[in-house]
Amino acid sequence: MGIHSVMASLLAPYLPLLIVLVICGAGLTLGHVLLLARHKELGSELRLPRQIALLLMTILSLVLAIIAAPLPDATRDQILTLMGIAVSAAIALSSTSFVTNFMAAIMLRVTRPFKVGDFIKVGELFGKVSERGLFDTEIQTENRELIAIPNATFITQPVTVARSSGIIVSTKLSLGYDISFAEVEQPMLEAASESGLSDPYVHIVGLGDFSISYRVCGLLTDLESILTARSELHRQLLLKLHGAGVEIVSPTITRHITQSAEQKIIPVASYVAPRENTVQAEEIVFDKANEISKMEAARDDLKAKVEQLKEFKSADVDLAPVLEELSRAEEVLEELRKQTN
Repeated sequence: MGIHSVMASLLAPYLPLLIVLVICGAGLTLGHVLLLARHKELGSELRLPRQIALLLMTILSLVLAIIAAPLPDATRDQILTLMGIAVSAAIALSSTSFVTNFMAAIMLRVTRPFKVGDFIKVGELFGKVSERGLFDTEIQTENRELIAIPNATFITQPVTVARSSGIIVSTKLSLGYDISFAEVEQPMLEAASESGLSDPYVHIVGLGDFSISYRVCGLLTDLESILTARSELHRQLLLKLHGAGVEIVSPTITRHITQSAEQKIIPVASYVAPRENTVQAEEIVFDKANEISKMEAARDDLKAKVEQLKEFKSADVDLAPVLEELSRAEEVLEELRKQTN
């Protein structure tokens, strides 16, 4: 018997296994390229089903390899049984949180309490929604942190969502009883107006033992400047009240013996207007959420253009203007994808 015949007889039992490994390896590589590698711009919500499909393909490939392996039937059955037990145990241990978060994601998509780009507050967390997944929702906080919140949290705790039409921006401050309401109401209203808030109003929210608590409010319609608006309201309050000679200091402060009661604690230096090139905090803090929000808007605009194109095509209308708009929308979307990546 020749050496080739000996090698062939030795490799013959492993030939089915080698064929299965080659086919499965090629299939997994092709699946990874088609499902993930070519779609890097997809968010976590769209990538997850593709990742699950690849996981199932991997498990199936492993099962086929065990079946094709030259093993005794008893050993093969034991290995398959052990795999089944391991998979069942993994599903059983994670099923509670897995199913809860998955069902919560379905509920959120039905009720649609918020969308990507909205400002929300859940518990002590406040931020802008950057991604929505099947198991968690990612928000970007005021500290530029990305926090993934399990979807189950949104059905067990109250969720505050900023309305797109505008929200009320407010702040509280306390002044002594020696300062009349009529003296401070107008400067407070002017401060709210000067900070960019519309329909300002002032409420007295508390009568304490030593001070009166005021709440200055106004409507902010540009939600993209929510952080700046709050800071500007505080700045304008200092400017207007100090300019009117109103002392903003704790009414329980203990004055020095050498300081008369008529002497007010007000800064001597005058305020100056902010620089024109002041950095917009929201552009830095919510960078990812803003990019994702722009991408979602561009994607929706592209879908609308495609639907419009279909309608015009069926109506036999000149498509040149629509095709031009469609091309511009695709360019915008591609540019946003590059910036996000």
